[in-house]
Amino acid sequence: MTDQDEINSSANKPDLPFASAEKQKARAFLRERFLRVVTGIIGKPTEVHLLENTRVSGEFKGCDVECSKVFVKNLETPMGTIPEAVLRSSDIICLDIDNINIEQ
Repeated sequence: MTDQDEINSSANKPDLPFASAEKQKARAFLRERFLRVVTGIIGKPTEVHLLENTRVSGEFKGCDVECSKVFVKNLETPMGTIPEAVLRSSDIICLDIDNINIEQ
C-alpha cells in the first residue's frame, strides 16, 4: 500500500471524534432546545442589563445566527424610546425575560 492509498483510506473513515453519532445527536438536541428558547421569547418584554451599569427595556424580537446582535422593538432608554434597535451582545451582561414558553 502506498502512502497515497493510506491517506485516501484514512480520509474515508468516519472515525472523527466530533462526528460520532452520539455527539451529533447531542448537538441536534441542544440546537433544537436553543431554537425553542429563542422562539419562545420573541415578543416578550425584556429588561437588558448593559455595560456601564445601564438598564434598558423593550420587546425582544430576535437575534442573528451567531447571536452577536439582539433585535429589540420599542427600546426604552434613559434618553428616550427608540422604535427599533440592534444591541451588540458584547455590550449585554444579561437579559431578564419572564414567562418563557418553550413548549411550542
